[in-house]
Formats: sequence, structure tokens, C-alpha cells
Amino acid sequence: MKQAVILIAGGGTRLGARTVARPKCMLEVQGKSLLARMLTFLNRAGIKETILVVGYQADLVRRYIGQQWESMSVQYIYNDKWETTNNVVSLAMATNSLNHDFILLEGDLIFKWEAFAKMLGPNRIAVDCFLPNMDGTVVSIDEMGSADRFYLKSTSGRPSDLSSYYKTVNIYSFDYENYMSSVVPRLQRLIESGQDQVFYEQAIAEAVDDQDLQLECVLFSGTPWYEIDTEEDFDQAKGLFREY
Repeated sequence: MKQAVILIAGGGTRLGARTVARPKCMLEVQGKSLLARMLTFLNRAGIKETILVVGYQADLVRRYIGQQWESMSVQYIYNDKWETTNNVVSLAMATNSLNHDFILLEGDLIFKWEAFAKMLGPNRIAVDCFLPNMDGTVVSIDEMGSADRFYLKSTSGRPSDLSSYYKTVNIYSFDYENYMSSVVPRLQRLIESGQDQVFYEQAIAEAVDDQDLQLECVLFSGTPWYEIDTEEDFDQAKGLFREY
């Protein structure tokens, strides 16, 4: 893997006062921001270039991170529609800067290196066993250990009992050619049809459902991770990572 994309354009409004002056990727746990943790892990993984898709408080991110993080270069793409669109647009905007296999992350995550290291290969998806406190997209897993079917919150026929499903952690790795042929056309179709308010996972879900994309499931079960959307999430993450 030579490239990474981190989506950090959103305003993080559900975090209230904590994100009035900074994006949520700049929230700190144990004295280190979520974004700094990710960049450090990506550099450790040998990633040569990370693309940050910015929007809210973009200048602050640029000043804090700069053009280089340790031995890894950092490129910025500004999503000027961050207030009115969802991350399907941010991912589409990053596509022209891709030319290698890459890792995709969302900027509101915190996790440990031991779990992340298992993502360093093409066409993988990070998942965890679904728990009652979880929300969002889930997948079923086939007998080969690959994602069999995606269920977004908006998916028709989404099961009411999700206890046997797996929550997506919002970390993916992609083979470049496979991504360009299977995901990109679906991203473009969604945007061109006016569906710029959906999550990028819609395009991935369609590619998997149509058997154009196969993603190996990497279990994050047993290692701490958290997706931070609300003030309660932030407090939970600080407690979970008090020693890291």
C-alpha cells in the first residue's frame, strides 16, 4: 500500500461546543489528536502519501499537519461543498489523486496499531461483531470470510435483529484497478443522479452486491476502537484509550 485517503471535511456538529473552533479529527485523546494518531500509523505502515479531504476548518488542519508527516507526504483536497453534501462527494474528489493501492479511513476514528496492521493488504474491510450500542452500516460474512451483503441504515429489508452481523469500522483498503472499475463508476452515478447526500458506503455496497468487488473482512474484535460522533462517544473513547 502506497497511498491513503482520510475523509475529514465534515463539521462534527453533534459534538457541540467541542468542535466550534476545530474539526473533530483534531479532538485529542491522551494528548494526541485523532488525525495525528492516524498519520503516525500510516507512516509506520510505509504509506508514502496521504490525501486529506478537508472542508470545515481546513486552514487549521493545514497549519497543524503541514505538507509532511514524518517521512510521509500530505496532500490536501478542499471539498467546497462540505456543508451541503455527504462523504460520497469527498471520496469522489480524492479519486483523481489516486494511482496506487490505498487505504481509506474516516477522520473520527480511534484504534490501535495491532488491529490496523491487519488492514495492510488490498481489498479488505474492517469489521467488529455487532453490539447493542452500535449503529450504522453492517455486513454479513460468507464462508470464505468476505463481506457478503451490506446493510446501510437506509437499505430496504435491513434485518431488525443484527446480532449475527458485523459493524463496519469505516476503514477499507483497495486494489487500485479494482476500485477504479467497481467503485468509482458507482460514486459518479450517485452524484450525477443527485444523491450527493448519501454515504460513500452506498457505492461500495452496490459493488459488493453486484459481485464486482470482494472485500476480505478483518475483525477488530478484541482490540479497542471507537467512532466518535457525539460528546458521549468522545467521553467513552477517552475512557477506553486512557492508557494509549
